[in-house]
Amino acid sequence: MSMTQTRVNGMSKTDRLEPDVYDDGYLRVEHQNYYIACDGHPLKLARTEFLIISRLARSSGRIVTAEDLWEHAWGRSKPLNPESLHVYIYRLRNKLSPFEIHIDTMVNVGYRLIVNTESNGVHTEFR
Repeated sequence: MSMTQTRVNGMSKTDRLEPDVYDDGYLRVEHQNYYIACDGHPLKLARTEFLIISRLARSSGRIVTAEDLWEHAWGRSKPLNPESLHVYIYRLRNKLSPFEIHIDTMVNVGYRLIVNTESNGVHTEFR
């Protein structure tokens, strides 16, 4: 067995399906390094805020449910608290809006990430 095959066999299914870095040329999220940058500018986020944006960035093409975001950021041991999640989404929106990155609320469904920067020609919408 090759070294690559050995490494792949040692990874969980999630690790193989979800890359460590999301980069669309404008928004860069390094999931394992807790690093996020917009248009080359690093952003300072609290750990929970980072975990939420990380999960949204990993959801390419999908809406992420509130339950999924909660579980990713707080784990399964804490029951979903929609009010707390809303507060974190609000804080993220404030920090990301200067970079034309938006988090849409899909009522009773979840959230989706929208990157819209007409100044540099990038428009990426994750549904």
